[in-house]
Amino acid sequence: MGIFSKLFNSKKIEVELGEQKKFENVNTIQKPVSENTNSNKLPYTGGLGFSIGPNNDGDKINVTSLPVGVSTGNTAKDFYVYEWFIKETGEVFYVGKGRGNRYKELHQRAYEAEKIRKMYETDSRFIATGLTEDEAIELESKEIARILNETNHRLTNRHIPLFTKRDNGYDRSPSTPKIQSETAPVLYACEIEEHYFGIQHRDFDKVQYQNLKSVAFITRNMRDEISIIYGGNLEKYKDEVTNMLIANGNKVLKSKFAKSITAWIYIGDDYVTNYNKDQEKALAELGVQIPTYHLIDVWKHLKNNFGEVASVLKEEPLIDPINNRVLLKNIKNVHDWEKGFDKGYPYYEEGDKERKAGNILRAIELFDKARYNGYNAPALYSSYAMAYRKLKDYDNEIAILDEAIERSKAEKGNNETRIMEFNERRAKVLALKCK
Repeated sequence: MGIFSKLFNSKKIEVELGEQKKFENVNTIQKPVSENTNSNKLPYTGGLGFSIGPNNDGDKINVTSLPVGVSTGNTAKDFYVYEWFIKETGEVFYVGKGRGNRYKELHQRAYEAEKIRKMYETDSRFIATGLTEDEAIELESKEIARILNETNHRLTNRHIPLFTKRDNGYDRSPSTPKIQSETAPVLYACEIEEHYFGIQHRDFDKVQYQNLKSVAFITRNMRDEISIIYGGNLEKYKDEVTNMLIANGNKVLKSKFAKSITAWIYIGDDYVTNYNKDQEKALAELGVQIPTYHLIDVWKHLKNNFGEVASVLKEEPLIDPINNRVLLKNIKNVHDWEKGFDKGYPYYEEGDKERKAGNILRAIELFDKARYNGYNAPALYSSYAMAYRKLKDYDNEIAILDEAIERSKAEKGNNETRIMEFNERRAKVLALKCK
């Protein structure tokens, strides 16, 4: 793994997209595929992979992307690469590889592509035939990259090559309002939904205090918007809202479909289609639709009505963990994540197998070794916490969660969601300890 740190600290880096460009022989438009039509076999040029090395100048680095598919080892030479497109516009919405009748079969996992096939008059065409599986995988990647680099077509492929100029169509649509600090976002439509199905984004409801009696927080799909909305301090806003609600006699529920639910409070944003499905389920199970607010709007509403936060936190009991873990300052490779991963991950992997097998003390010993060797990942701390919970060793669970929170706060990047999850687990184990 050390190659990446060396690579990206180089004096000059040039990402070459030459291997991502249009497959040389795809300039010829193929005829639409039918059961009685045979496409011409196109020569395969090969060459796509993850390649790192100096270019002809000697001081730059060429990087090419890995193919999006995974080889099964099949040695047949009857693979092909195909596209699905809309007849009226010629827009390509899916690129795939296959054998036999794959190009016209139902694709269970290509959910959005199948919706398009039902709504529009579509057709298929071959990009190349008579390929080996590896050749098909590489050409499929090249064709996806070509479309994303040279057209405005919205692809429904979930996996795309690195270094393309555009992403696939699953991100927020172009009409989605820009995310801003301390401003509620919207329940958004992705580019595919807006372009092909006419779905539009939806604003959150205006906060009504009478609907805050029994709320549930929605944490699904929290991504880059979190750091922008909360300025890297999500914990503060969520804690203040929670404390103000509880101090004024309101409840925070675990289930958004609880019978007493009166409102949903989103922390991030989400697809409007997910929101619609949840409302349909609420209507079916509870007989009502649920008022839906955003955390930042609830925070503003409560601050305007109640002023400063009313704290409901009690003084914590003494936390006295007994363990053999080394101090953080004595951990190996603490400033070299890649080396820490290489040295520590095998211990974590073995330890988690022991935990799942019920050998909790042995698992903790191995987690300690993983940590000592520099492995620092949320999975390690989650497994630590689950192991201590199994032993009902609440003091050590709280202590290891405190360390996880401390290290997450010290790291660069968008870690608010992770910190929130660790804090929520800490609150639960603290409640168990106080019983």
